[in-house]
Amino acid sequence: MAAHLALLCLQADGRLTPSRSAGQAVRAGGLVDLVLAGRLVEEADAVDLLPGPEAGPVAEGLVAEVDADPGRPLADLVERGRTGLAEAAGELVGRGLWVARASLLPWRPDRYRPADPSSSRSALAPAVAVPTGGADPAPERAATAVLATVAGLVDGRFAEADERLLAACGPAEWVTRMAAEVITVSRRWHDSLGTTTIADLGTPW
Repeated sequence: MAAHLALLCLQADGRLTPSRSAGQAVRAGGLVDLVLAGRLVEEADAVDLLPGPEAGPVAEGLVAEVDADPGRPLADLVERGRTGLAEAAGELVGRGLWVARASLLPWRPDRYRPADPSSSRSALAPAVAVPTGGADPAPERAATAVLATVAGLVDGRFAEADERLLAACGPAEWVTRMAAEVITVSRRWHDSLGTTTIADLGTPW
């Protein structure tokens, strides 16, 4: 799922969006991947990280960050973890969905292009939005829609998380809800104050 969200972060010029919210959404997607793999479990008074099958480079990067600092809140990991778009881009190149275009200038970031037009942002973004009515989407699709919406990855506009989609996230509802709130509050504080973050506010996730 983290890789799916990263597909929505490729700009028309081939660069990854510099948006803070984009990186946060990709990290949140990595946490959802861990939940759906049965490796991140919410208990009554704690969150447990369990061994199990690999859940992708973003998810494993987050696991490494947790191992290095076991007491780190998940909210802080979503907001300003080191893992994110770079790991997701590497996965997409490795899977053949993106082709890397290395920069010859060290101060400019690498660029990418979709290997197939069907995996471009312009082709994928309209399909992220889930229509109202009908059956609820699968948990992964619902979580993707929620995170892409609050991070402004669908059409560049930020929106609140949809309660119906949050409920459709099933076992990943708790982590998707937490991440959506982190992204939303972080963006609002960053826009208004510039430096204050949700982690500075002591949110107890």
